[in-house]
Amino acid sequence: MNASSDAPIDPSTDFTELCATLRTQSDEAPGSDTERVTIRSLEDVSPDSLAELRETAENDATRATDLVYVLSRANAELLLEREFEIGDVDELEGVLGRTVQVEAAMPDDTVLLLDPAAIEGTEPTEPDAIACGIVGPDE
Repeated sequence: MNASSDAPIDPSTDFTELCATLRTQSDEAPGSDTERVTIRSLEDVSPDSLAELRETAENDATRATDLVYVLSRANAELLLEREFEIGDVDELEGVLGRTVQVEAAMPDDTVLLLDPAAIEGTEPTEPDAIACGIVGPDE
């Protein structure tokens, strides 16, 4: 898996707090015309569900070229176990067409797709450049 030293998003970021902040911001967004974090429910973590999250983010974002996936270690391992033709994170990046950052501290119930410049610490600076996928329970 990719080393955090090569990570486009600062690995010292508190991903648990960041995810909680992003969910709260979306919950508190007053009205549909407010710039906000895009939140989508995902049935599972698969290349298809991640591609759907990317399509949503690209449609909603003003600048969608630098989007990076952030997955928990458990979700990355589960995805690689389920997808036999994908052997590692580098191959997953090829399939998804985006950088994938694996973080041990990332919550297992959340997948982020964001422009690294869209956050500062745990605060969003450009909410429309962030998509948050809420992962349903694995069956």
